[in-house]
Amino acid sequence: MKKCHAAIVAAAALAFTAQAQMVSVVQVTDMRGIVGYQVLDRDQYNALVKEIKEEAAAYVAAMAESKKEWDANKDNKLPFQGNRVKPRSARKMPPDFRDMEKAEKRRAKLEERYNAKQMAEMEKASNKLKMSKLSESELAKEEERSRAYDDCFNLIVKKMGEKLGRPVPNLGLGFEAVEPKKEEKKGGH
Repeated sequence: MKKCHAAIVAAAALAFTAQAQMVSVVQVTDMRGIVGYQVLDRDQYNALVKEIKEEAAAYVAAMAESKKEWDANKDNKLPFQGNRVKPRSARKMPPDFRDMEKAEKRRAKLEERYNAKQMAEMEKASNKLKMSKLSESELAKEEERSRAYDDCFNLIVKKMGEKLGRPVPNLGLGFEAVEPKKEEKKGGH
């Protein structure tokens, strides 16, 4: 009886240890909708989820402040483009792995598929643009909309950075990193 009990306890301890070493491939989507993949253990994943929840809470207030600021600026001719900006998200991709090497292979395969899909979409959009033969004024309007979106995105990220006291991670390019405000020394020079 004691041997059976000891075996169960040992098996449970072994299962707990093995489970603690499990890693997952996690799909992270940034605020622009760009996807990246990371291999994380349970603690790293929980820390990421906590960080994303903080960002989601700051996002609502940052979005409202950014829209107000955008609407108050008379130089902005286009409406606020913030509806295309979403808070970051993270999602575990099954299965979980005990072996880091296997998890890295899975991450690389998922990333390769995503990049191939993105390249195909970019090529399709490029061909569509070539076929449509937009006029100079239409191209200028499209460029202005793109610039307005970038400005809105940067404004939201800046406001979120101020609220969080840290920069908001981003997978894509083309955003202004927001450094947290440093406390000024009192009574200094």
